[in-house]
Amino acid sequence: MRVLLVQAFTALDMELVYPLGLAWLAAHLDEHVVEIFDVNLHRDDPFAALERKVRSFAPQVVGISLRNMKVGMPHLHTDDFEPQQQAIQLIKKVAPGVRVVAGGTAFSLYSETFMKRLPEIDVGVWGEAELRFPELLRDLDHPEKVSGVYYRKDGAVHYTGRPEGVQWKDLRAPRRDLVPHGPYLASSFVSVGVQAKRGCSLHCIHCSDTFLLGHRVRMRDPKDVVDEVESLVRDYGVRQFFFCDQIFNIPVAHAIRICEEIVARKLDVRWSAWFNEQRNTLTDALMVALKSAGCSLLSFSPDHVDDRMLKNLDKNFRYVDMLHTVQIAKKHGMDVEYSFFLNSPGEDLRSLAAIVRFLVHARMELGPQLRLFTLLMMQPIRIYPHTRLFELAKETGLIDRDHELVEGQFWNPGVMQYAVAGIQAGAHGLYSARQQLRKLRGNSFDSVLRS
Repeated sequence: MRVLLVQAFTALDMELVYPLGLAWLAAHLDEHVVEIFDVNLHRDDPFAALERKVRSFAPQVVGISLRNMKVGMPHLHTDDFEPQQQAIQLIKKVAPGVRVVAGGTAFSLYSETFMKRLPEIDVGVWGEAELRFPELLRDLDHPEKVSGVYYRKDGAVHYTGRPEGVQWKDLRAPRRDLVPHGPYLASSFVSVGVQAKRGCSLHCIHCSDTFLLGHRVRMRDPKDVVDEVESLVRDYGVRQFFFCDQIFNIPVAHAIRICEEIVARKLDVRWSAWFNEQRNTLTDALMVALKSAGCSLLSFSPDHVDDRMLKNLDKNFRYVDMLHTVQIAKKHGMDVEYSFFLNSPGEDLRSLAAIVRFLVHARMELGPQLRLFTLLMMQPIRIYPHTRLFELAKETGLIDRDHELVEGQFWNPGVMQYAVAGIQAGAHGLYSARQQLRKLRGNSFDSVLRS
């Protein structure tokens, strides 16, 4: 069977994202003729490029990965659900007999919405699909036999029930040969991902990752992880990447073992990852291992620094831990970036001031080691389905109980909304200026580190 795997629009005003999920999926489709097509590589006219690809490849099945529900496409004057809708409708128009199978993060979060709004989707696969998608392809006329599948019958949408999470031992390494790495490396050093674990043991109220991947952290064998890294270096010339785990340093021992394996193989790589802020997950031993293995940037997404807001967000750390992130980064000479929310549940002027004070402190302590541009990407919290924030928003009347959440954002009522909006507008201006500066300097790994 001829299977075209399509990465739909991510966010065309930002960096490219290597379609790692599709590369994993393709590795399990050896019974079929498979190609991967990323519409985001064709920014000038993505729909025309998609049409040409569908016509030339003539697929029997198109598996489309929907990473984002809403995407910003300023050059096409859209900033909503429409681009994803148009892409799927175009596929059906060009190849009326093709079966369209939807999947990806956004589809898994908004499955019923996609199935309701887009009748062009024949089947939807919820969650991790590496093993279930090949099973589905063996008998597409009977999708009801496969778990975690949405399908249509007698004018209604049916769901076969939540599947079990996959185990690393049952998976093959992703097929990196189907997508060139060059355009992604030129876009940003964090565009090419490597995955070392799935699942998250944390309980942040706004995060949907645990709905998608579970609370149990499934760790990949460090040797297998570094086998993939070594292949990236040897076979594709990739020496810069991002560990796209939910959290890299939980557990600490697993992170250190990966670092030790990279060092043992003498791989000349540079990389970053998301790190938890709690003190016992940021040890001196981990810092030494990270630096030896080529980690040059600690990416944190604490979302706040005020203890009251951290408690409301159900974070596993407090302000003293945030201070620790500064001190240990300074001690070991590591670059740092932070991302914060604005208008967390219970936000007030005192908590907003706490973010500013922390920024000043971090800047004074770290100097150029502090990467300011992501700190300025402050946004209201997006309300995702299947999260406790969603339940809170319904309980407080912020959204209706049947809200589809396509545009859901959490806002505290009253004057705080206007205070935050003003800060956000100023931050956005600074961020845009910094992004333009980065483009002028070039987007190489070294230039980003110097910015």
